[in-house]
Amino acid sequence: MWGRIAGRFRRGRPQTRIAAVDDGDLVVMVRSDDDTAATSSVLGAAGFASDVPVVLRHLIAVPESLAASAAASAAREGYVETARLDADPDVDPALAPVSLSRIQRVDARTVSQERSRIASLASRSGGVSVGWAVLDVPRDR
Repeated sequence: MWGRIAGRFRRGRPQTRIAAVDDGDLVVMVRSDDDTAATSSVLGAAGFASDVPVVLRHLIAVPESLAASAAASAAREGYVETARLDADPDVDPALAPVSLSRIQRVDARTVSQERSRIASLASRSGGVSVGWAVLDVPRDR
């Protein structure tokens, strides 16, 4: 029994190549601005599969007066507000864009769950979910 426990500690947690959600070396591996597209289809079409943590990023649009509150709510789930990307879609001028990111392992199930969670947060804040993306560092880093 002790051998199994010790083995778990030796293996430890897998190391991520990503230092922070705003790492300058991150590139968009997969993105979707289509709320109706199935996560599994988007990831499959991009040929994306990863067994290491990457950055999962969501873009929401909420009233300016509720942007800080929405970011604070997401922070309780481990998300960090990050800068917009050049390729981000435009949002309704009456709403403020908020980009939320965190480092985690992703697959179709986890991304779908997080899309739902963030869409709910946006809705409760009087806004909408605009899109999501998976960012990673180049493999040769």
